[in-house]
Amino acid sequence: MDAIRAEKTRFNIHKKAIEYQRKGDYDSAEKTYRDALLIYPNKPGMILGLASTLALKENTDEAIELMERGLPISINEKQKSTMRATLCFLYLKAGNIDKANRLVSELPHTRESREVIQPLVQQGLSIGEINENIKHILLGDGKGI
Repeated sequence: MDAIRAEKTRFNIHKKAIEYQRKGDYDSAEKTYRDALLIYPNKPGMILGLASTLALKENTDEAIELMERGLPISINEKQKSTMRATLCFLYLKAGNIDKANRLVSELPHTRESREVIQPLVQQGLSIGEINENIKHILLGDGKGI
């Protein structure tokens, strides 16, 4: 029960901070995450939440530091993908083009994205079309996607 309550508490912290972010109240979002990190210092969601807020506040150096700390311990693929993409641009802002280019290579391919695959799944492809899409995803060639 304690684990469930802690998870719900963390969810509510994120919800509150994201509401602040959407309203442009980055100072309140930052305070929410900094306070949360006192309780959950090693939770990647809290670390990356603060990093996101700092990126929005244009506090580039600390945002980079936190993202570099939070990414390796995150197990949420969506979160990691979003943070990697953001981090590419933060590296550019910081003048570190080499790091941005290296990180870009870790981003997922368009051909593997939800936005590309979901319409294909819903249109009722033939077995041949399905096979072409599998080939394209795995080999990067063929007529699929």
